[in-house]
Amino acid sequence: MVLQQNTQVPVWGWAAAGTSVTVTTSWGQTQTAISSATGKWMTRIQTPIAISGQAPTYTLTITGPVNTIAFTNILIGEVWLCSGQSNMWFPMNSNGTSMLGVVNYATEIAAANFPNIRLYTIPLADAATPATNCGGSWSSCTPTTVSSFSAAAYYFGREIFNNKAVNVPIGLINGSYWGSSIQTWIKDSVLQADADLKKKYIDKDYAVAPNNVKPSLVYNAMIAPIIPFAIKGAIWYQGETNVSDGALYTKANLALVKDWRSSWGRDLSFYAVQLTSYLNTGVTKDLDVHRAFFHEAQSNIMSDPKMGIVVNSDLLLNEAERYQIHPRNKKDIGIRLALWALAKDYNQPVQYLGPIYQSFRVDGNKVRITYKPESIGGGLKTKDGKNVTSFRIAGADKLFYPALAVIDGNTVVVTSTYVSLPVAVRYAFSDGAITNLMNVEGVAAFPFRTDSWAEWPNPYLLYVDMPEPTDVRHVQSETASVFPNPFRDNVTISGINAGIKKIDIFDILGRKVKSQTGDNLSSTNLNVSELAEGQYVIRILKMDMSTQNVKVFKQ
Repeated sequence: MVLQQNTQVPVWGWAAAGTSVTVTTSWGQTQTAISSATGKWMTRIQTPIAISGQAPTYTLTITGPVNTIAFTNILIGEVWLCSGQSNMWFPMNSNGTSMLGVVNYATEIAAANFPNIRLYTIPLADAATPATNCGGSWSSCTPTTVSSFSAAAYYFGREIFNNKAVNVPIGLINGSYWGSSIQTWIKDSVLQADADLKKKYIDKDYAVAPNNVKPSLVYNAMIAPIIPFAIKGAIWYQGETNVSDGALYTKANLALVKDWRSSWGRDLSFYAVQLTSYLNTGVTKDLDVHRAFFHEAQSNIMSDPKMGIVVNSDLLLNEAERYQIHPRNKKDIGIRLALWALAKDYNQPVQYLGPIYQSFRVDGNKVRITYKPESIGGGLKTKDGKNVTSFRIAGADKLFYPALAVIDGNTVVVTSTYVSLPVAVRYAFSDGAITNLMNVEGVAAFPFRTDSWAEWPNPYLLYVDMPEPTDVRHVQSETASVFPNPFRDNVTISGINAGIKKIDIFDILGRKVKSQTGDNLSSTNLNVSELAEGQYVIRILKMDMSTQNVKVFKQ
């Protein structure tokens, strides 16, 4: 195993009541404990300071009046708990299901010979009450043992181990369970103590839910038994099961960390992974924002200085992976998690933050986005050298259009020919966003929105279905006249001296419901008798390629 360096490591077990137990180590420590009336005993042993580049092995011996237990081949270093659901559980090798293994898994597994990285997997389990023991065993990291081990956890540990300034033994405890909810990882008393969490996760009827979703059951079987085995911190990749929980997820996540810190008796670091971009099968338009609002809930944990979030919307291998909830690039996930730990826990001068939104300024029909200085690193760039993707811009009508975004120094300038007076900007704020903005160190930019408009569904806020622009033309100042408004079966558009090229009508969900060419005239009539009553947006494309949007109503 690996024991946490330079700390009072708890050592515990069971014996007949009142038994004297002696713990001795090959590094010169001895402690004695007396088992309680229930048979439980525990003591604490001071561990040495791990020295970079060295990995001496030690022995820990436990002696009682009846028998002796000796643990050999112990390393002293850094121990991390790796928890969550299927994307943390995702193994290095393909398991023949939707988990196809990491990119180049055969080569990656063959190279995984790290005797000073030790692996422990807690078997999948659930329990009605907190358990005192769990299965599993420690092993050295080899191609054989790493094959079925958590990929994100392995890459995280390898990155820390390979850092020349750290380079101490690493212990990785994989305590993850596919499909699990956040409430199942939180102890019952914590959920009961908070009215909001109790209402959502205790009072709700989970009678037909699987056990890995029911409150506290996985905590009881997979976390309670390993407390208080000394660890440095935890990495966390979970949320798919709770994606509809919104802001309550922030509260649950903070409650989980607070309780784990209390249970372990130390200020554990906690670094999480943002949910991957994802579209349901059959969905071809990236117009919904359910996961975007959940990303906000996830990122809110960064209010704690020892908690962080990894962005991964730039890591999908291709468009097709937007329909795969288990993306294969776990290497960069592990590396980005490790960057947080290297910066925060090991004081290494690495760029762990990607660009984080700070402020915006409107200049005519353009918006300039400024980022927090500490997140820019050596400057902004795009992953593919092209214009920045995944920006949307809206005017006062709250209609978001795909926008052209270009890097200008350490800022990004955003504009759209369809929005002459912008009031709000969103970046990567959709379910299936594939992004390319990062700093020169290669850490992806965080999603953001400048507005505070209500969460989806909102009938007055929608994403217009159209491709991202490659250039933006000047927006003319002439204003169209639409009469009557509200209308019934016919509507007239006039006042377009530049000439009307095309007219499109969008419904409240952003779907194009009618289209008509304008024949280069300054006015035109539309028959809209087939449209249902309700709100629409008429988009007028002029012959000079500028546009105007008009919100209208049919009654």
